[in-house]
Amino acid sequence: MVQGGETGPAGSDGATDFARALNELKGRGSTLLVVGSVPEEMYARISAKMLGDGDASNRRRLVVTPAGASRRDTRLEGVSRRTPEWARIVEYETRARSPAAAVESGTSAVSSPASPTNGDGTADAGVRDPLANVVDGEITELGVEIAKTIAQFDGIASGLAPAELRVAFDCLPSLLSEYDRRTVFRFLHVLGNNVRSVGGMGHFWLPQDRETEVVRLFEPLFDATVELRLDGHELAQRWHFRDAEISSEWLSVG
Repeated sequence: MVQGGETGPAGSDGATDFARALNELKGRGSTLLVVGSVPEEMYARISAKMLGDGDASNRRRLVVTPAGASRRDTRLEGVSRRTPEWARIVEYETRARSPAAAVESGTSAVSSPASPTNGDGTADAGVRDPLANVVDGEITELGVEIAKTIAQFDGIASGLAPAELRVAFDCLPSLLSEYDRRTVFRFLHVLGNNVRSVGGMGHFWLPQDRETEVVRLFEPLFDATVELRLDGHELAQRWHFRDAEISSEWLSVG
Protein backbone atom coordinates (compact mmCIF):
# COMPACT_ATOMS: atom_id res chain seq x y z
CA MET A 1 0.00 0.00 0.00
CA VAL A 2 1.40 3.37 -0.94
CA GLN A 3 0.37 7.01 -0.89
CA GLY A 4 -1.36 8.97 -3.60
CA GLY A 5 -3.99 6.42 -4.57
CA GLU A 6 -1.51 4.03 -6.21
CA THR A 7 -1.27 0.37 -5.33
CA GLY A 8 1.77 -1.70 -4.60
CA PRO A 9 3.19 -4.34 -2.27
CA ALA A 10 1.67 -4.09 1.20
CA GLY A 11 4.56 -4.10 3.65
CA SER A 12 4.32 -3.56 7.38
CA ASP A 13 3.93 0.20 6.95
CA GLY A 14 1.19 -0.31 4.36
CA ALA A 15 -0.70 -2.69 6.61
CA THR A 16 -0.47 -0.18 9.45
CA ASP A 17 -1.74 2.63 7.23
CA PHE A 18 -4.66 0.47 6.08
CA ALA A 19 -5.61 -0.49 9.64
CA ARG A 20 -5.36 3.11 10.82
CA ALA A 21 -7.52 4.43 7.97
CA LEU A 22 -10.15 1.75 8.56
CA ASN A 23 -10.26 2.42 12.29
CA GLU A 24 -10.75 6.11 11.60
CA LEU A 25 -13.77 5.31 9.45
CA LYS A 26 -15.20 3.10 12.20
CA GLY A 27 -14.62 5.75 14.82
CA ARG A 28 -16.25 8.70 13.09
CA GLY A 29 -18.95 7.09 10.94
CA SER A 30 -18.55 6.54 7.24
CA THR A 31 -20.00 5.42 3.94
CA LEU A 32 -18.41 3.05 1.43
CA LEU A 33 -19.10 2.74 -2.28
CA VAL A 34 -18.79 -0.93 -3.29
CA VAL A 35 -18.17 -1.34 -7.02
CA GLY A 36 -17.18 -4.00 -9.51
CA SER A 37 -18.93 -6.25 -12.01
CA VAL A 38 -19.06 -9.40 -9.92
CA PRO A 39 -21.92 -11.88 -9.35
CA GLU A 40 -24.49 -10.86 -6.77
CA GLU A 41 -23.61 -13.72 -4.46
CA MET A 42 -20.04 -12.42 -4.33
CA TYR A 43 -21.21 -8.98 -3.31
CA ALA A 44 -23.51 -10.57 -0.72
CA ARG A 45 -20.50 -12.27 0.91
CA ILE A 46 -18.63 -9.04 1.54
CA SER A 47 -21.84 -7.20 2.39
CA ALA A 48 -22.51 -9.72 5.18
CA LYS A 49 -19.03 -9.07 6.56
CA MET A 50 -19.59 -5.31 6.44
CA LEU A 51 -22.88 -5.77 8.28
CA GLY A 52 -20.95 -7.48 11.05
CA ASP A 53 -21.48 -11.19 10.39
CA GLY A 54 -23.83 -13.23 12.52
CA ASP A 55 -21.72 -13.35 15.67
CA ALA A 56 -21.39 -9.57 16.04
CA SER A 57 -24.32 -9.30 18.45
CA ASN A 58 -23.79 -5.63 19.26
CA ARG A 59 -24.57 -4.51 15.70
CA ARG A 60 -27.83 -2.96 14.59
CA ARG A 61 -28.35 -3.78 10.93
CA LEU A 62 -30.43 -2.09 8.25
CA VAL A 63 -30.68 -3.64 4.78
CA VAL A 64 -32.23 -1.49 2.04
CA THR A 65 -33.05 -3.60 -0.99
CA PRO A 66 -35.40 -3.74 -3.99
CA ALA A 67 -38.72 -5.37 -3.22
CA GLY A 68 -40.45 -8.15 -5.09
CA ALA A 69 -37.53 -10.48 -5.77
CA SER A 70 -37.95 -14.09 -4.75
CA ARG A 71 -34.38 -15.23 -4.47
CA ARG A 72 -32.61 -16.00 -1.24
CA ASP A 73 -30.61 -13.45 0.75
CA THR A 74 -28.41 -14.97 3.44
CA ARG A 75 -26.97 -11.79 4.92
CA LEU A 76 -29.19 -11.78 8.00
CA GLU A 77 -29.13 -15.53 8.49
CA GLY A 78 -27.38 -16.53 11.69
CA VAL A 79 -27.76 -13.09 13.23
CA SER A 80 -28.18 -13.75 16.93
CA ARG A 81 -30.55 -10.83 17.53
CA ARG A 82 -32.95 -11.02 14.60
CA THR A 83 -35.61 -8.74 16.07
CA PRO A 84 -36.83 -5.25 15.06
CA GLU A 85 -34.74 -3.71 17.83
CA TRP A 86 -31.59 -5.01 16.13
CA ALA A 87 -32.35 -5.67 12.45
CA ARG A 88 -34.60 -4.06 9.86
CA ILE A 89 -35.21 -4.43 6.14
CA VAL A 90 -36.55 -1.62 3.95
CA GLU A 91 -37.78 -2.87 0.59
CA TYR A 92 -38.08 -0.30 -2.17
CA GLU A 93 -40.84 -0.96 -4.70
CA THR A 94 -39.53 0.29 -8.04
CA ARG A 95 -41.44 1.38 -11.08
CA ALA A 96 -40.86 -0.14 -14.52
CA ARG A 97 -37.51 0.79 -16.00
CA SER A 98 -37.73 3.15 -18.95
CA PRO A 99 -35.25 3.04 -21.87
CA ALA A 100 -34.64 6.79 -21.50
CA ALA A 101 -33.71 6.40 -17.84
CA ALA A 102 -31.35 3.56 -18.64
CA VAL A 103 -29.52 5.67 -21.21
CA GLU A 104 -29.28 8.68 -18.89
CA SER A 105 -28.13 6.69 -15.87
CA GLY A 106 -25.43 4.79 -17.73
CA THR A 107 -26.27 1.60 -15.85
CA SER A 108 -27.46 -1.76 -17.08
CA ALA A 109 -30.46 -3.56 -15.66
CA VAL A 110 -28.54 -5.29 -12.89
CA SER A 111 -30.69 -6.38 -9.99
CA SER A 112 -29.48 -6.46 -6.41
CA PRO A 113 -29.66 -9.15 -3.75
CA ALA A 114 -33.21 -9.35 -2.47
CA SER A 115 -34.24 -9.66 1.13
CA PRO A 116 -35.59 -12.98 2.37
CA THR A 117 -39.35 -13.24 2.41
CA ASN A 118 -39.89 -15.34 5.49
CA GLY A 119 -38.49 -15.53 9.00
CA ASP A 120 -35.94 -18.30 8.45
CA GLY A 121 -34.34 -16.61 5.44
CA THR A 122 -35.70 -19.00 2.79
CA ALA A 123 -37.51 -17.82 -0.31
CA ASP A 124 -41.29 -17.79 -0.13
CA ALA A 125 -43.13 -15.48 -2.48
CA GLY A 126 -46.28 -15.60 -0.36
CA VAL A 127 -44.82 -14.56 3.00
CA ARG A 128 -42.99 -11.30 3.67
CA ASP A 129 -40.12 -11.13 6.12
CA PRO A 130 -41.48 -9.79 9.45
CA LEU A 131 -38.53 -7.40 9.65
CA ALA A 132 -39.40 -5.81 6.29
CA ASN A 133 -41.20 -2.57 5.59
CA VAL A 134 -42.08 -1.74 1.99
CA VAL A 135 -41.74 1.75 0.54
CA ASP A 136 -43.84 2.16 -2.59
CA GLY A 137 -43.34 5.75 -3.64
CA GLU A 138 -40.88 8.44 -4.58
CA ILE A 139 -37.21 8.64 -3.71
CA THR A 140 -38.01 11.18 -1.01
CA GLU A 141 -40.27 8.67 0.74
CA LEU A 142 -37.45 6.12 0.69
CA GLY A 143 -35.17 8.68 2.31
CA VAL A 144 -37.72 9.51 4.97
CA GLU A 145 -38.24 5.82 5.83
CA ILE A 146 -34.50 5.20 6.15
CA ALA A 147 -34.01 8.31 8.29
CA LYS A 148 -36.92 7.24 10.51
CA THR A 149 -35.46 3.77 10.95
CA ILE A 150 -32.03 5.17 11.86
CA ALA A 151 -33.64 7.51 14.38
CA GLN A 152 -35.56 4.60 15.91
CA PHE A 153 -32.38 2.56 16.27
CA ASP A 154 -30.69 5.56 17.89
CA GLY A 155 -33.57 5.96 20.32
CA ILE A 156 -33.68 2.28 21.23
CA ALA A 157 -29.95 2.32 21.92
CA SER A 158 -30.15 5.60 23.84
CA GLY A 159 -27.48 6.80 21.47
CA LEU A 160 -25.70 4.53 19.03
CA ALA A 161 -22.05 3.70 19.69
CA PRO A 162 -19.50 4.25 16.89
CA ALA A 163 -19.88 1.57 14.18
CA GLU A 164 -22.86 0.00 16.01
CA LEU A 165 -25.21 0.79 13.11
CA ARG A 166 -24.44 -1.02 9.86
CA VAL A 167 -26.36 -0.18 6.68
CA ALA A 168 -26.39 -2.09 3.39
CA PHE A 169 -27.91 -0.14 0.51
CA ASP A 170 -28.59 -2.19 -2.62
CA CYS A 171 -30.93 0.16 -4.49
CA LEU A 172 -28.55 2.34 -6.50
CA PRO A 173 -29.22 0.53 -9.81
CA SER A 174 -32.97 0.83 -9.19
CA LEU A 175 -32.75 4.55 -8.39
CA LEU A 176 -30.61 5.24 -11.44
CA SER A 177 -33.21 3.51 -13.60
CA GLU A 178 -35.90 5.89 -12.32
CA TYR A 179 -34.20 9.21 -11.61
CA ASP A 180 -31.56 11.43 -13.14
CA ARG A 181 -28.09 11.40 -11.66
CA ARG A 182 -28.45 14.81 -10.00
CA THR A 183 -31.45 13.60 -7.99
CA VAL A 184 -29.66 10.42 -6.94
CA PHE A 185 -26.53 12.44 -6.06
CA ARG A 186 -28.53 14.67 -3.70
CA PHE A 187 -30.24 11.65 -2.17
CA LEU A 188 -26.91 9.92 -1.48
CA HIS A 189 -25.46 13.10 0.01
CA VAL A 190 -28.30 13.39 2.52
CA LEU A 191 -28.42 9.68 3.31
CA GLY A 192 -24.67 9.49 3.84
CA ASN A 193 -24.83 12.37 6.31
CA ASN A 194 -27.65 10.62 8.18
CA VAL A 195 -25.54 7.49 8.57
CA ARG A 196 -22.45 9.43 9.68
CA SER A 197 -24.43 11.56 12.15
CA VAL A 198 -24.97 8.52 14.41
CA GLY A 199 -21.49 7.07 13.86
CA GLY A 200 -22.84 4.38 11.54
CA MET A 201 -21.12 2.57 8.69
CA GLY A 202 -23.00 2.21 5.41
CA HIS A 203 -22.05 0.47 2.20
CA PHE A 204 -23.69 1.19 -1.14
CA TRP A 205 -23.60 -1.30 -4.01
CA LEU A 206 -23.06 -0.11 -7.58
CA PRO A 207 -22.19 -3.04 -9.89
CA GLN A 208 -20.03 -1.02 -12.28
CA ASP A 209 -16.29 -0.82 -12.81
CA ARG A 210 -14.53 1.96 -10.96
CA GLU A 211 -13.45 3.63 -14.21
CA THR A 212 -17.03 4.20 -15.40
CA GLU A 213 -18.44 7.71 -15.49
CA VAL A 214 -21.27 7.02 -13.05
CA VAL A 215 -18.89 5.62 -10.41
CA ARG A 216 -16.54 8.58 -10.78
CA LEU A 217 -19.50 10.93 -10.33
CA PHE A 218 -20.63 9.42 -7.04
CA GLU A 219 -17.23 8.46 -5.61
CA PRO A 220 -16.52 11.86 -3.94
CA LEU A 221 -19.63 11.41 -1.77
CA PHE A 222 -18.09 8.42 -0.01
CA ASP A 223 -15.30 8.04 2.52
CA ALA A 224 -13.84 5.06 0.69
CA THR A 225 -14.41 2.98 -2.41
CA VAL A 226 -14.16 -0.81 -2.30
CA GLU A 227 -13.45 -2.48 -5.63
CA LEU A 228 -14.42 -6.12 -6.11
CA ARG A 229 -13.18 -8.52 -8.76
CA LEU A 230 -12.92 -12.23 -9.37
CA ASP A 231 -9.36 -13.56 -9.27
CA GLY A 232 -9.99 -16.90 -10.89
CA HIS A 233 -12.76 -18.28 -8.71
CA GLU A 234 -11.78 -16.21 -5.67
CA LEU A 235 -13.23 -12.85 -4.68
CA ALA A 236 -10.70 -10.06 -4.17
CA GLN A 237 -11.12 -6.52 -2.83
CA ARG A 238 -9.15 -3.30 -3.08
CA TRP A 239 -9.79 -0.28 -0.86
CA HIS A 240 -9.33 3.39 -1.77
CA PHE A 241 -9.54 5.82 1.18
CA ARG A 242 -10.53 9.31 0.05
CA ASP A 243 -9.15 11.57 2.79
CA ALA A 244 -6.05 9.52 3.54
CA GLU A 245 -5.26 9.15 -0.18
CA ILE A 246 -4.35 5.52 0.45
CA SER A 247 -5.13 2.49 -1.66
CA SER A 248 -4.55 -1.13 -0.76
CA GLU A 249 -3.32 -3.91 -2.96
CA TRP A 250 -5.81 -6.55 -4.08
CA LEU A 251 -6.72 -8.57 -0.97
CA SER A 252 -8.48 -11.92 -0.77
CA VAL A 253 -11.95 -11.95 0.77
CA GLY A 254 -11.95 -14.77 3.30
